[in-house]
Amino acid sequence: MKHLIGLFLFSLSLCNLENAYSQTPPELNGTGTNLYEYGLPIIKSEDNIKNLFKNFPLYVENGEDIDFLSYEFVGIMKHKREARKFVKKNFDENISIGWSTVFYRSNDDISENIPSSARFFTEHPLQILGKKTIRNMINTISEEYIHIGDEIFAIDYVIELQKHRHYIFINPTTKKVLLKGNIFGFEFPMTHIEYVNGIKKVYDK
Repeated sequence: MKHLIGLFLFSLSLCNLENAYSQTPPELNGTGTNLYEYGLPIIKSEDNIKNLFKNFPLYVENGEDIDFLSYEFVGIMKHKREARKFVKKNFDENISIGWSTVFYRSNDDISENIPSSARFFTEHPLQILGKKTIRNMINTISEEYIHIGDEIFAIDYVIELQKHRHYIFINPTTKKVLLKGNIFGFEFPMTHIEYVNGIKKVYDK
């Protein structure tokens, strides 16, 4: 399976130091998308969230284990202290998402025995990383990647029968969601999206 991109456990941003600020599977090489961007054209910032709510249960095998309840516009980032406050709130939830995936370079290479797939699992970063590392990550995200004027949205969701709120940050000009430190900001190869779309067409007939 030389064309297999990934058959691995991939731990997302908040927990895995090696991938702390990159949610891109190895060897994706710019041929991917994320569940915020894929779908409806992004005209307004909230279109990102509408795509996420629709895409997650479609392209993640156990995606229905997360219930997306609602979202709301919180405001505009006014200063770096405010950025740190919201990032800290995300980490205070003490939950992150890791990934178990099988991805391929081409849909022609997908094995019938090992289809393209993506499943998430939950982790608790405080116990894994410790307070000092988490504090450094909060500082880095808020100081280096969030900018004054960014839009702040809150996503309310339920996982494992517990309600959580996750804050995301969107550039008001490009309408792009900041993926660093974003628990739903994993990047999928288009081969996986196309594979799932193909399977869905078969079942929809």
